Amino acid sequence: MNRDITTHCIKLKLTEPISKIEALKLADTTAKNHQIFIGSETLPRLLLRNLHVDARPQLPENVKYTGRMIVDLHNKHLRVEVLRSNTTSNTEEPSIVEYELDSNETNVQALLERLTGYGKSRNVQLLQLIDLNLLSSQNAYDETKVHETLKDRYDECAAYTSSMIIYDLDALVGIKKSESHSNMSPSTSYEIHNQGIYTYVLARFRNHIMEDIKNEENDKAERWAITVIREPFLLRQFCTDVQFPRTSREEEEIESERRKAEDLIKCVKCKDFYLEIENRMGMFVFYTFKIS
Repeated sequence: MNRDITTHCIKLKLTEPISKIEALKLADTTAKNHQIFIGSETLPRLLLRNLHVDARPQLPENVKYTGRMIVDLHNKHLRVEVLRSNTTSNTEEPSIVEYELDSNETNVQALLERLTGYGKSRNVQLLQLIDLNLLSSQNAYDETKVHETLKDRYDECAAYTSSMIIYDLDALVGIKKSESHSNMSPSTSYEIHNQGIYTYVLARFRNHIMEDIKNEENDKAERWAITVIREPFLLRQFCTDVQFPRTSREEEEIESERRKAEDLIKCVKCKDFYLEIENRMGMFVFYTFKIS
């Protein structure tokens, strides 16, 4: 990189330092020559695009990052886990801040511009994307090689004070979908395909580190863990397994399902009580009557 900058300056007979845009363009060329990619792009190219991206919303002052993000591609939201101060109990409680994704942010590659922008704002020293492109470039086709690659990339991120690792969970794990038909009604079941990789990512996602050193702001460790998920079942399962805070929408859905399963409703015709979940199409309830 230093040689390229020197050659460029000599060729153009420059006496002043080159601009930021020129430096990023040279870095982009160098990264391409050495096959250093994040997905299908180079980091300098992503940073060049972010030069003209509007500033992202800032977090409120009364919260702190935990270092964990989940991107929900299905509902097009990015969830950032934070700690909010509870003045009543004098404690910090986990919560989330949601950002709506742009219309063009439909896959991992399109998200990299946003995520590199976040990383730049947090002075991240290393950003690592874990997806099928990475596994393919490392010839990781068997389980042993896959785990070696994942471990090597995680250890590399852990060696830096500030790093960000992004997991394309749909591609790495995958979901098995099974449909069955019975006399009552059709049913669909889901199963996680690569359970070993899923367990590994779970463990690493829990190992986020955000040290809060008040007097040494420049030396504090920040290790970000981000998962990008499209499949709704995988999203729900992952959020449950890592105990990620629920959104208000999810809380309302859970409360609605609880009412359907527990709250009795009185029938206006027979005056008997039933559960709403029993009143669905294809649901048969049998009663036994004793005649005296």
